[in-house]
Amino acid sequence: MNGLWLVGLAAPFLLLPTTQAATGQDQASCIFGDAPRPTPCILNDVVDRDGHHMTFVSGRLRATFVGRSNSGWWSGQLNGKPAMGYEINRGHTVYSSVDLQERFEWWSRGAGPVDR
Repeated sequence: MNGLWLVGLAAPFLLLPTTQAATGQDQASCIFGDAPRPTPCILNDVVDRDGHHMTFVSGRLRATFVGRSNSGWWSGQLNGKPAMGYEINRGHTVYSSVDLQERFEWWSRGAGPVDR
């Protein structure tokens, strides 16, 4: 018996990508740092096996969070600094760097104060 049958079984799996990323872009409301009120922003979220890579942009303002969630808690990096986050409720999350120098808050579309 030759080994060609084994190659035939493995061939479909050789065509699968090694990493698949889900990408999404949506409107949101954001508070960058100590801003007094939220502003409309754009959320770009790429999810891969390393977690979420979220970028929020409003004009010249930008915040980036890279990390993972677990039961409403987030851990990762906010603007390159070690950070934690907490989902206050569905569609509303607050992040802070461990040294408390970076802060960011966002609401998903329809859930934020800008939308009311």
